[in-house]
Amino acid sequence: MNWLKDFLLNKHEGQPSFGLQRLTGILLAIYLIPHVFLNGFALFFGPEKYTESTAMAQKLHWLELLIILGVAFHMFNGIRIICVDFFAATRSRKSLFWVAGALTAVVMIYSFYVYIPKMFGH
Repeated sequence: MNWLKDFLLNKHEGQPSFGLQRLTGILLAIYLIPHVFLNGFALFFGPEKYTESTAMAQKLHWLELLIILGVAFHMFNGIRIICVDFFAATRSRKSLFWVAGALTAVVMIYSFYVYIPKMFGH
């Protein structure tokens, strides 16, 4: 657990950013496995099974919201990392961190606006 101690001792914006970037990357890679499998249903089991499986998956709106949150954070933080690493924006890394967080929040607010009515059947 030495890595956890090191992680908690480094109190700057890069540390949670680093941890969340790795976590979202791993979770999105794991998500791709059932996603590809589900989309392959039509090839292997026919269109009826595909329709059944997608209908079941579309009932999991909360999971879709988590996927959107993960993709949005991973994307905006990745753009932040590219800006800092390739465009010598090291001095503005803190502000870029907050911009990435704000853009993720905007995407999430819009996603809630779209998905909340679907979740409660309106």
